[in-house]
Amino acid sequence: MSGPRVYTVDEVNAMIPLLEERFIALDELRRKLKIIKIRLDATEMIWGEQIHKKDCPDHHEYEHHLEDLKNAEEQFQKIAASFTEFSATVKGLDPGLLDFYGVRDGYLVYLCWRRGEDKCEYWHHIDTGFAGRQKL
Repeated sequence: MSGPRVYTVDEVNAMIPLLEERFIALDELRRKLKIIKIRLDATEMIWGEQIHKKDCPDHHEYEHHLEDLKNAEEQFQKIAASFTEFSATVKGLDPGLLDFYGVRDGYLVYLCWRRGEDKCEYWHHIDTGFAGRQKL
């Protein structure tokens, strides 16, 4: 039985462009979700409970927005879950904070990368969080 994937700093750094791409995709989905929710709220404000009835003039559009919302939420969850492909521990999706197992001075630690950082330059003990980040 094998344990978690353990990375070197260079391996984490090599993944950063792909990680950034996934966070950009999440940003786009957040924007899309916001727009869809505004449209749903607007039609609900206009029609109230009538929007749920098939004879409501905007019922079809409302149903379309609900389907778009469901699809966008599913895409978001799929991308968010995809970080586990890298054995990353997701500490936050906005703005983006990931920990990767690494070794420092013979101990298992987290190599800590935050979105927007050009490279992985921090680490912390497994039992400490972001506040315990130390420069490599």
